[in-house]
Amino acid sequence: MSVYIEQGLTSKNMFASKYGLEECLLRAGTVPAVNITEESFDRIKKKQGYYAISGEMVKLEHDTENIVSRDALALDLDDVSPQIADFDDLEDEIRGMFNVAWYLYPTARNGLKGIRARLVIPLDTPANEEQYEALAWGLTNYLIDQGVLTGADESSFRFGQLFGLPIRNQFAKGNLVRINRGKLFPTESYTAFKKPEKPSRAGNYPARSGGQSYGAKLLDRTFNGIPEGERNNSMFELACYCVKIGVQNQTGLLNYLRLINSNYFSPPLGDDELIHVFESARKKVLN
Repeated sequence: MSVYIEQGLTSKNMFASKYGLEECLLRAGTVPAVNITEESFDRIKKKQGYYAISGEMVKLEHDTENIVSRDALALDLDDVSPQIADFDDLEDEIRGMFNVAWYLYPTARNGLKGIRARLVIPLDTPANEEQYEALAWGLTNYLIDQGVLTGADESSFRFGQLFGLPIRNQFAKGNLVRINRGKLFPTESYTAFKKPEKPSRAGNYPARSGGQSYGAKLLDRTFNGIPEGERNNSMFELACYCVKIGVQNQTGLLNYLRLINSNYFSPPLGDDELIHVFESARKKVLN
């Protein structure tokens, strides 16, 4: 097995690194910090970033058909829960959930708008396309069910998807690549993860597998009623979640939170206090 690397996203040409996966990640993380803004991000991503696949390829050209197998999962953690304060907190959450070997590092966009990270999990045996995509889908949904993520970047489910090697930006602190030592994740466990069939437009929607999502748990807790003493934290968490998942109509969202407040908070928050909580949530997520 090798690590195959491509520079930038404008060329499909790849080369086989002489280093193993861990060494490639650590070496990439020693490069001097790059100042990244929203304006410069796309240019840096396309021209300066390095992208990789760990596994076996039959041709040094990025194409799914050239990939025989992959020996490490790469999961993009873009929709991190607003309840996780920073990258160190995210590391603690991942460490508490996975006792297998893994590498965690911030992506180039981390810090611009919240936490952005990548989790790379080495496998005990090489995975084919079916195995890889089932594992990537299953573990991402596990992170959602546990409240670490509020949504999934489905591009990381694809067998042929490259993963970016670490880039230190101006927001990074401490060790860029966080490492957990442990057994390799069992590839054969893919059989436990089966992506449900896409529901038809006519209905007949299957029950969600793997338990409730973070958002569903949050709403169920709200619908059960929020007593005095829990109101501010509960409203803040709900507002953060709504902003985090991309609700754009801020007036409509505030009116929605007012409706929740009047029906499920006992006693309801005053409107000035509700607006203050809402603005605090927007500031936390968007800044």
